[in-house]
Amino acid sequence: MKFHFLVTLSDNVRHLFGIRFICSFFSNLAEDCQVTMLHIHSTGRNDMKGVLGNMWMRPADDEYSRLTVQAKRAIGKSKDLLLDKDIPRENIYTKACAEHYGKIEDILKEALMGQYDAITLGRRASYSLQWLFENQADETAQAVIKRLCSIPVWICPEIEPIRKNMLLCLDGSDSSFRAADHVGYILASEPSQAITLFHVASSDGDNSLPIFKHAESILLYHGVNGDRINWLVGKGHNIARVIGEEVNKGRYAAAALGLHGMQEHSMRAKGLTGRTITKLIRKIERAAIWCCP
Repeated sequence: MKFHFLVTLSDNVRHLFGIRFICSFFSNLAEDCQVTMLHIHSTGRNDMKGVLGNMWMRPADDEYSRLTVQAKRAIGKSKDLLLDKDIPRENIYTKACAEHYGKIEDILKEALMGQYDAITLGRRASYSLQWLFENQADETAQAVIKRLCSIPVWICPEIEPIRKNMLLCLDGSDSSFRAADHVGYILASEPSQAITLFHVASSDGDNSLPIFKHAESILLYHGVNGDRINWLVGKGHNIARVIGEEVNKGRYAAAALGLHGMQEHSMRAKGLTGRTITKLIRKIERAAIWCCP
């Protein structure tokens, strides 16, 4: 099996954005994909003491029985959507647990326990991630951000299923080239999805050529056909705004970029990063954001 995605689910059957993105974006899920659906339900203070002793220890069926009707309905609907894409039932897994450290921390805990190619967050979980980036002076937020170090995160708002193609945003940083590596690996077997290499040029000049050549070599290494690769240079001082405008103009299904950009190297040493990601979460409403560490 080639891919294994961890997809978070809320208890709202209308907000299955991560599952809906996967189903609309990929064409060959039946052959290449396993999906683990993760639902973390909130726990009141009176129940927390028991949860601390039992989290990750109870059988899945026992934890599933504790879910609300709405959560069970969301899980059932998600399974139906995946089965409609011909994913074998044995390739669909469900994990349910009570909230322990906070939803993002709990998601990362599960991600570190499994071998996933990407973590897919819906709207509610992406709001929690946005809060972390916006409150980086908080020690807890810094600790969580530092743990975003190995697995790409896909942030999925309410996407438009008719959108296609990937905008791969590059600034020459190691992180952005790791984004190229992730995109190449995931999309090599998706011939219907074109990949546009996008660089926002500064007022000092356009240095996009070596960046594009290196990123393209990464995509070609993964087997992406050169006919699917385009180059595009944007201009502007507000990088997030330029990226957001291009995503909407080109009606891309997703934009991929590195978590640690060139402008954030000094911040990264202090555990602070992700400003462009934060702004894009607010700006992009109809496309996914692939955040690659």
